[in-house]
Amino acid sequence: MTIIRFEEPAHQALRSDESLDALVNALKARPGKWALLGRYDTSGVMRTAAYEIRRGLRRHFSDGRFEAESQTMFGEHRVYIRYVGGDER
Repeated sequence: MTIIRFEEPAHQALRSDESLDALVNALKARPGKWALLGRYDTSGVMRTAAYEIRRGLRRHFSDGRFEAESQTMFGEHRVYIRYVGGDER
């Protein structure tokens, strides 16, 4: 059976310090749960963002370990992230 999920188009990727701090706090409150960071204009920028988050190269994601997945769906380049634990790298 195919599952169809209806949803609005993704928002632009969160970029402000305030919104990223709120996202990181929410992720840390629910370890292992995936959240949408947002959409990017190109697949290259999307993949770079996911890589930098996984490696802790972005300031907001340097405290702890995060997984990031990049996906292109219906022409939208999206990044999903989740918090997976402490700060061992």
